[in-house]
Amino acid sequence: MTDEASDQPWANGKGLPPHELFTRYEGCVVRVQVALQTGDLANGTAFHIGGGAYVTARHVIEDGTDLTLFTGDTRYGDKGHAVIDVLKHPDPDIDLAVITSDLGREAFGDHGADLPPKGQRLSFIPLPEIWGEWIDDSFVLTRGMICGYPRVPFSRHPNKIAVSAEVNADIDRYDKSHVHFIVSSVARGGFSGAPFVSEFDFLLGVVTEELIPDTQESPFTTVIATEPLIDIIEKNEAPLKGRLDHYLTSWSKNKKGEDIS
Repeated sequence: MTDEASDQPWANGKGLPPHELFTRYEGCVVRVQVALQTGDLANGTAFHIGGGAYVTARHVIEDGTDLTLFTGDTRYGDKGHAVIDVLKHPDPDIDLAVITSDLGREAFGDHGADLPPKGQRLSFIPLPEIWGEWIDDSFVLTRGMICGYPRVPFSRHPNKIAVSAEVNADIDRYDKSHVHFIVSSVARGGFSGAPFVSEFDFLLGVVTEELIPDTQESPFTTVIATEPLIDIIEKNEAPLKGRLDHYLTSWSKNKKGEDIS
């Protein structure tokens, strides 16, 4: 572990139990409903990062229309919140996007400030400053929570599902850039775009895709680290101004070591 990472929350301290993670973060997680070209409806997951901006997996929204956000365990036919802007990562191989809505527009915060005390619920999930070169197996065999909207057979309506999962590895993929984590949760499609919240009370990454072996083995669930979200925010200052100003003014410059005074 590098010197820069030694003061980070995962370096020491006791993790939160899974139920406490769920209670603290589940209010930030929403269902993304997408109308497909076939006329069917599909669901994915997104989570609030402040100012009515939400992170999701790019493939959840890529080929759909009428993107709508829903909170809680809603029923089909309920009125949701329309998506205003879709901001994809500039690299089409990076499975991340930020979408905006009037839902949660009033919730702002300083990503450099301390989180509310343990036991309090969050209205949005702050994006941590964790760079790929810091990770270096630091999270292997630590636990976290995934919360999202996979399809549940026989359920009358979409349900918010939470699972506790373990980080099994961080991998350097030959087909895509940035760190990806392998986690122990069963791969389920509706979890795409869900947050993986570390037991140490911060966002570690975003659930993106299943890695399916050539054999009949079970697929691996992958979580992409948060670093590429910087690129989306940097390249979309206009639509994110007034929503994520606390990132626009300081975050990427801190990474580059520039003077932000």
